[in-house]
Amino acid sequence: MSSITDELIAGTAAGFASTILGAPLDAVKVRMQHLQQPGLTTWACALAMLRESGVPAFFRGVGVPLLNSVLMNTVMFVVFEEVRSALPDTTGGALAAGAVSGLAQSLLSTPMDLLKIQVQLRGGHPLSILRRLAARSGAVGVASTLSVGGSMNMLREGVFTAVYLGLYSRLRQRLELAHGEQALHSGHVLALSAPVGALAWLSCYGFDTVKSVQQSQPLDRAAANKAPPLSTVAGATRHVWERGGVAGFYRGALASTSRAVLVTASRLVAYERTKALLSEA
Repeated sequence: MSSITDELIAGTAAGFASTILGAPLDAVKVRMQHLQQPGLTTWACALAMLRESGVPAFFRGVGVPLLNSVLMNTVMFVVFEEVRSALPDTTGGALAAGAVSGLAQSLLSTPMDLLKIQVQLRGGHPLSILRRLAARSGAVGVASTLSVGGSMNMLREGVFTAVYLGLYSRLRQRLELAHGEQALHSGHVLALSAPVGALAWLSCYGFDTVKSVQQSQPLDRAAANKAPPLSTVAGATRHVWERGGVAGFYRGALASTSRAVLVTASRLVAYERTKALLSEA
């Protein structure tokens, strides 16, 4: 099994590659989920963002995900490998290991996602947001605000990683049996990870929409202990349903799934390639 250091290095490389490539489409996805505007297309939303704020609009808030990527990817791969080795070598074992990995990630991604979404929608800097929250409501208020969307994010991360790493690892095993481990190259990883990543993201997208609506609400009211109704699971779910029915939970899915293909494929290609280089060193 790879050392923790190897996993850290490979996870860092994977995180940087996937975050930079996925940032523009993530910004469009968050804007569409926040607006919940029927008939708004991915292209129209992107053009509106470009006209309003220029190219920086697509990378606003990217600093938080970049910082988060080192921790998140290390946790994701390390937890998955550790749990996977303790479970039966079956598809069920792989999916369960992925789910546990996703739940572990959610502890980090919930506050990071909230800060990222606030910066994407309203500008500013994550540290300034935290300072304002602390000044208004103290440490307890900051902790409470940063936990908004936590339950939906646990479901999102658990389902996503179960499909993403669980299914990918099983398909990779079958490919190794057919062609041998040494025959695997980046093209194989790309071919496996792109469709698996898209499937994983579509599987958890409804949870992500509710979470994004919760986390996109203004924080000034939350800091004043007047939580907006849409910051709750029930309120956000009702809002999405009333604005678009079932389709509302998948608003922005085109941009987001396109991003998912880029992110998941580039992450695993970078991860597998970095591990291969470290093993040769």
